[in-house]
Amino acid sequence: MEQPSTAVPAVPAEPGGPPRPAPGAGGYAGPDEDQGAPARPLVPAESRQRMRDGTELLLRTWQPDPALFPEATGSLLLVHGLAEHCGRYQHVAELLCGLGLRVRAYDQRGHGASGGARMVAPHPDIYVEDLAEIHDAAVGQWQELPFLLGHSMGGLVAARFATARVRPVRALVLSSPALALRLSGAMLMLHRVLLTLAPNLRVPNPIEARYLSHDAAVVAQYRADPLVQGTISAGVLETFVRGMAQAQADAPLLEAPALLLVAGADRIVDAAGSRRFFDAAPPDLREMRWFDGGYHEIFNEAQPLRGEVFAALAGWLRQHLQPQA
Repeated sequence: MEQPSTAVPAVPAEPGGPPRPAPGAGGYAGPDEDQGAPARPLVPAESRQRMRDGTELLLRTWQPDPALFPEATGSLLLVHGLAEHCGRYQHVAELLCGLGLRVRAYDQRGHGASGGARMVAPHPDIYVEDLAEIHDAAVGQWQELPFLLGHSMGGLVAARFATARVRPVRALVLSSPALALRLSGAMLMLHRVLLTLAPNLRVPNPIEARYLSHDAAVVAQYRADPLVQGTISAGVLETFVRGMAQAQADAPLLEAPALLLVAGADRIVDAAGSRRFFDAAPPDLREMRWFDGGYHEIFNEAQPLRGEVFAALAGWLRQHLQPQA
């Protein structure tokens, strides 16, 4: 069966709940065909997985073409970024399936079509704990360690997960990870006040869509996407503040091969955080590709940069899909 043992079938949103997208909704133009993506779009299977606190998360699972891959070459868990949802990764999943990987992504709690109060974090470790439950169900279903890929906030969650050794992973990929932010003293002071007095109060999200990608179509689709969240709370920001410091401190503890894909002109996160993490990680496990001029969403960048990013990702994954000697 395609659903993990703890999943329940996907159902339409209840009145007042988050809207449900169509399968693959929000995906953008895919990678170049020579990167291994299938000739026609793959339709993900949707399910829902209940977390220990009762919150249900939407899952999407893409399978490689069985005619090309009678047996999958591996599995990969994908963690999206702040305020977005996993439906925006259809083109990434198609690339990964073209390498024979089965892919599972999920909308993080309070995001997309998942449950939970919008953009509220009950405690600073909640997103890492949710990933552990997603990981356990996938390992139980597929009986193998997954690759782990995280973008932006999802990159921070994935980095924390791997460096804290919450669960073992086959390899780690971080795309524009939120390992540092440009927060002024005044912003941090305001954050502390809100964290004390109103941690769940939602305020406007400071992300400027124009700095996500040089591709105007991507920016327009992001702005029009009903599942993209326009707010953030002090509780969610605290997951960044604590998580970034912890991930940097734990970088030497990394046990799995890691690839960092970094946007050199990132205005959403501070790319210097990726350099610090890379410098502290074990030299024999780390690799970084720096894309000068790239904006934050390098998987959605304008061509030819997007193709260069996908080529780097596919080439690295092919190396790590080879049987161990």
